[in-house]
Amino acid sequence: MFLIDLFLNLCILIALLFIYTQLKWNIISRKVTVKQLEWIDGLMGGLLGNLLMFFSIQASDETIIDLRYVPVMILFLFTGVFPAFICSLLIVGGRFIYGWNISSIVALIGMIFIFIGFYLILKIMGKDAGTYSRTFALVVFANLSISFVISKTLHDLLLLKILLTWYWILSTVGGFTSAYVVWYLRKSHFLLKKYEEESSIDFLTGLNNVRNFDAIWNAQISNAKEKNEKLSLLLIDVDYFKNINDTYGHSIGDAILKELGMILKKSTRTVDIVSRNGGEEFSVILPNCSNSRAAEIAERIRNEVEAHTFNISFSIKINITVSIGVVTFPEVIENTDELINKADQCLYKAKQLGRNRVCTTLETSV
Repeated sequence: MFLIDLFLNLCILIALLFIYTQLKWNIISRKVTVKQLEWIDGLMGGLLGNLLMFFSIQASDETIIDLRYVPVMILFLFTGVFPAFICSLLIVGGRFIYGWNISSIVALIGMIFIFIGFYLILKIMGKDAGTYSRTFALVVFANLSISFVISKTLHDLLLLKILLTWYWILSTVGGFTSAYVVWYLRKSHFLLKKYEEESSIDFLTGLNNVRNFDAIWNAQISNAKEKNEKLSLLLIDVDYFKNINDTYGHSIGDAILKELGMILKKSTRTVDIVSRNGGEEFSVILPNCSNSRAAEIAERIRNEVEAHTFNISFSIKINITVSIGVVTFPEVIENTDELINKADQCLYKAKQLGRNRVCTTLETSV
């Protein structure tokens, strides 16, 4: 019977670790601060520890055995000391719900000993030690500690021998499986986020790429219509950029585009969305921004770029200019389907008028 109970402990442990990690990384972490997340981790770890105690093995009238140390171990390995401490406190408090007796007092001492032991082991091993080697050290230490506690409260030697044998087996499997599950989910989550970012971020400048621009632009148009706000768009093109590539090479051209991206971020508002739409063309989406204000921001960008010196080498320094087209919804044009096309027309007009200038649909130049 105790083998079934231990296996049930293991199943509960793995299932809840999987569920919570998914909730944490996909929902909870987006809505709370880092400190609040540490509290949540500790509370959830304590809840899991108490749930494992609820489905524990009744080794004797006063002694229960389970895998309650595993949530503490997982928090030490992947989160930190503070959440592990909160988790330990809740587990200790939960143990006394099952009665104030010699076993609960010994369990209290055992959990304190395990907490301090985990802390010292990880501190001695350092962060350079691999996850598996640290897990092995913590599992062995926990098994030894729990074996000692059980031997002090359970006096049936035959039962003790059988119980500890199976406990060591399932505890080791449970400890390693739990650590692997969390490690694997963390790695999968990191890779997924990385792929999501790479699919929406321009690899060269770190700005939004054209795919992400389209998604953000459509969302901003819907938001502007819903809130009855103005929405402006700047289309920016580097003047004579082909000459730069032909003269200095594409690697120098890439370096200039990367630096230009930083200038655009610095010259715009924090709410504005800067993207690289391809080649030497950039865009800035300006939420809740009038046409005149957008023209001012565009002119500031033009001035910043013109005044900036791009250091190609110790001996070669060049300056570039940009042409900018400006359009605003609904102040200038109410048909949202025509906004990008009108901004592109303004950009083309700026180039026709001699480049290095800002053109809006309201006036020829600014």
